Parts: sequence; structure tokens; C-alpha cells
Amino acid sequence: MITACVKCMLVACQTCGLVQKAGDVPKDSVIKCARCNFQIFHRRVNSRVRTLAFSLAALILYFPSNFYPVVTAEYQGQHSQTTIFQGISSLYAHKQYFIASLIFCTSMLTPVLKIIGLIFITLTLDWPHWKKARTWIYKIIRVIDPWNMLEVFLLAICVSMVEMGEVATVHPGRGVFSFAAAVVLTLLATLSFDSRLLWDSSAEKKHYE
Repeated sequence: MITACVKCMLVACQTCGLVQKAGDVPKDSVIKCARCNFQIFHRRVNSRVRTLAFSLAALILYFPSNFYPVVTAEYQGQHSQTTIFQGISSLYAHKQYFIASLIFCTSMLTPVLKIIGLIFITLTLDWPHWKKARTWIYKIIRVIDPWNMLEVFLLAICVSMVEMGEVATVHPGRGVFSFAAAVVLTLLATLSFDSRLLWDSSAEKKHYE
């Protein structure tokens, strides 16, 4: 928790809880706790640019990862290719509405909402009248983030490829590589964003972004 004053701030160490004053932090510098020497304050370098770049790349790869086959299988002479969208459609066709809706929301809907939200935030950081809107969007991203199951779905694909190796020939499809890249880029976009930019002044944005 950080509370800013005129030219200093009160910083609570997340490790030992010591509250201490900290002056202006030069660029590329960090503050360490006076008691436990743990790093308590730092700004992510080029946070805005990196978040935007990772988010745009993830958005581009999102479409082939969802509409190209993620696995191709050969079993008893039959060849089949499966995309995430086809899997969801098949579940709806078999009246598995709850599971189909859950997979759709966690593997297709929430990831793209998260990516679009991060792109919107980074592109509008200089708009002075949108601070509350950006804050609410960021809060929504934090709420839906635990439901973003791209990583779990990718793990399930890898496990199924290993487990079925003895009874069927399973190969990664064209979409699985885009899918894996989208997973990594989405994680990097989230980790790169410094939420303090949401309420920084124009001078602070220029100094830290």
C-alpha cells in the first residue's frame, strides 16, 4: 500500500510490514526495506509499450489458435482434426450445455476480453477523463483473470497427446502453436502492465511508462 505526499511517500513493506518514508525514486532504481532489505517499490520499465505489444501479438494469434485444428488424430484408419470451436459445437450438439458454455467462456470469451481490455487501457492512458473507466476495466480483468483457462486447456491438449499415444496417433495441429504462443503472450502482457500508470499524472507517465 502506497500513499503519496508532496515529495515523499509512505511505503509498507510486503514482507515485514514496516511503514517507512521514501523520497522520489530515480528511473531504473528501486527502494529496499530498511529492516529486512526486501525490495518494496519499483516501476516496470516501458510497461505501457510492452503491454501493448504483447497484447496486440496475442490478439493476432488468438484467431488462428481458436479456428485452426489444435490436434489431429488417426485411430483405426480414421483421420480427424479438432478445433476448440468444433469441440464446443459438438458439446452443444450433444446437449452438454453447461460444459460447452464453461469451455466457451474460459477458453474463448474471457481471454479475448482480457486482451482487448489491456489494449484499450494502454491506448487511452493519455486521456485524462477516462481514469475511472480504465480502473473499472482493470478491476474486471483482475476478476476474470482466474477464469482465463488458456494454460489449463493447453496442458489438457498435451496430456491427451501423451495418454493416447498407445491407442492412436495424435499430432499437434496448426492451431496448437498459435495457441501456445497466445498463452505466453497473454501472460507476458499481464505481468508487464504497471497498474500505477492508471492514476499517474502526465509527468509521472512520461517518467515511468
